[in-house]
Amino acid sequence: MIFPILLLISLTSSTEFFIQGSMKCNLNSNFEVSLELLEEDLIYATSDLIKSKDLGVKASNVSHNFNIRGTYDEGDGILDDEYEPMLIIHHNCMSTPGAVGNVLRRFKSVPISTPAVNLTGLTFKLDDRKDLNTTPL
Repeated sequence: MIFPILLLISLTSSTEFFIQGSMKCNLNSNFEVSLELLEEDLIYATSDLIKSKDLGVKASNVSHNFNIRGTYDEGDGILDDEYEPMLIIHHNCMSTPGAVGNVLRRFKSVPISTPAVNLTGLTFKLDDRKDLNTTPL
């Protein structure tokens, strides 16, 4: 029984994820923003953090480029042979002072054998919308 488990572990290779895009806030003079790149586990209803990145304070009414890169090599569970990448943008580009918003973007699943996943050219408008974009790209 140990041999199949060791074989499964040895067949898992790492995958590098790269996400690049731009974001804009039209509501505040300044806003704070951070990113989380996750591997969403649909079978076990959990998510694993691949990388987080604090982008700091940004000026409003200007488009800001961003990128986040992370490597994931933990596999995706015994019954799951695909990664489900997900990006969450945490921000306070809100009309209510002190309020926080999240933009969630799920992407198409990729086989765990994929060496690199590049998701570029994304555009996000940050504001008060309850933006839960779950449409895979």
